Amino acid sequence: MTKECVCGVEIADNRTLCKECAEVYGINPHEWPEWFRWKFNDLRREHVSNISHNHLRLDDIEPNGSGGYRPKREVALRGCRTETHLYEERGNH
Repeated sequence: MTKECVCGVEIADNRTLCKECAEVYGINPHEWPEWFRWKFNDLRREHVSNISHNHLRLDDIEPNGSGGYRPKREVALRGCRTETHLYEERGNH
């Protein structure tokens, strides 16, 4: 997952703002303009939701072995299971 600054630049997970926004607006949220604070909080809520997988349905998760859950892994089909074989008779295989 990537984290996004208010200006749209990708930033590291341990950062709150990119270097430019930190220089322009500062790092104290109480000094930010209202629109900037609103956008920052909105992006933070979205990021936390994505990290906690709240957007997944029960059918899309599995236990992670540590008491929590993770998204189910996609199963890769191996061998001759291509789209052309899906519609052929079993006897042809």
